Amino acid sequence: MEVGWSTHQARRIVKIGLSYACGMEAQIRDAIESDAEAISPLLLQLMHEPSTAEHVRARLRRLGETGVDRVLVAVAGGQVVGLAGLHVAWMIHLDRPTARLMSLVVDEGCRGRGIGRRLVEASCEQARAWGCDRLELTSRLTRTGAHSFYQSVGFEHTSKRFSMPLR
Repeated sequence: MEVGWSTHQARRIVKIGLSYACGMEAQIRDAIESDAEAISPLLLQLMHEPSTAEHVRARLRRLGETGVDRVLVAVAGGQVVGLAGLHVAWMIHLDRPTARLMSLVVDEGCRGRGIGRRLVEASCEQARAWGCDRLELTSRLTRTGAHSFYQSVGFEHTSKRFSMPLR
């Protein structure tokens, strides 16, 4: 995918053939570099800037080397239909580490089939294995449907996030 493609064009890529795949049981596994082509349009559905598959491959390599990050994908019918990116960090104010969902997305054509719930469950399992006592995430204010989903799987709205670009 070229940077600068429209959201519609990127979504079209990920939707091809997914109606069949979404009806199948999704398996959760670690992301591999060859998943980059499918991950790129999923990230666009989160309203992130368009990323080429090469950008995603480089990020997967970088995250794989940190020892504190893990990227999971949901695969149905041989196609990547969802993604969960996790990070673990220690906080000065807590005795145990915190896991953070950096990204969580299911292809819009596959939502409502339990795939997001499976990704959250797998993320919770990983967080517990890291010794974390909490899993947190940040979501854009405009993603009200996602907020309802997060609450349905056990997340509570506990804070407001602020950010400042450092460019």
